[in-house]
Amino acid sequence: MLDYQAAYCFYQVAKLQSFEAAAQALSLTQSAVSQKVKRLEHSFGAPLLIRERPIRLTSLGEHLVTHIQKVLLLEDGLLELFHGSGSEEPLSIAVNNDVLATWFVDVLSQFSDVDSTILQVKSQDQSKTRELLQRGDVMACVCDVGAPVSGGRSVSLGNMTYELVATPEFVNKHFPNGIDETAVTKLPSLIYDEHDIALWRRYQQECLWIEADTRKSHWYPSSHGFVALVKSGTVCALIPSVQIKEELSSGQLISLFPNQRLKVPLFWHWYELGNPVLERLTKVVQSVTRTVLL
Repeated sequence: MLDYQAAYCFYQVAKLQSFEAAAQALSLTQSAVSQKVKRLEHSFGAPLLIRERPIRLTSLGEHLVTHIQKVLLLEDGLLELFHGSGSEEPLSIAVNNDVLATWFVDVLSQFSDVDSTILQVKSQDQSKTRELLQRGDVMACVCDVGAPVSGGRSVSLGNMTYELVATPEFVNKHFPNGIDETAVTKLPSLIYDEHDIALWRRYQQECLWIEADTRKSHWYPSSHGFVALVKSGTVCALIPSVQIKEELSSGQLISLFPNQRLKVPLFWHWYELGNPVLERLTKVVQSVTRTVLL
């Protein structure tokens, strides 16, 4: 049987990335924490972590962290069922930058009205968030794949719609004879980071039916600065429609191809542990996205 006291010591070391910090959090000596972790490794017959700076988990260690996180969520559900309140263990979630910059603000706001659990949101591309869930780094995520992880569930949230936009001045400068799809790859454009290359290529191929080319793309990993740079008239960019409603309605930005928008399906994934906090968060996510995603 697993020694859960020792396992929780290990979990704190993994989470805090330090034996000393874990000892302080648990009100134990550093030696006691180290001995508990060593005893746990001995019981498994394999190392759980690599004692370097920063500390790195072995594959077995990653699986154990995932297991402990699930156990903590189950305990939370049990405590809430019988006492009306769970533990103060934060809940980790992974979403992408476009979601962070748009509708997830409303999720956090509405969730805080019904639950006091601390949420720790990690930023990652939508094609990578599911990996974080699978490894146990987070307990829920938004991603672009519908298939649930083992022990988890997923629901469709709808489509995040992207359109290619620029200022009127940019359009007049680069399209004096009218907007032309074939010229798009020659324009100075903007993407968030290396993960957005695939999205930009996909738009060119699926929506404009041209051979994709991203060599003219600047990288600028700031959601607020991203829109500001487009509004400066320097570049054109693919931006979620929901993020630039005011700019489009005021004429600050115009859609280069309003009938050629890219729709990216999004899914909400979570571990099915019967935890009331996860269930409440899931309901809030679904409620918010009903009015935002198509």
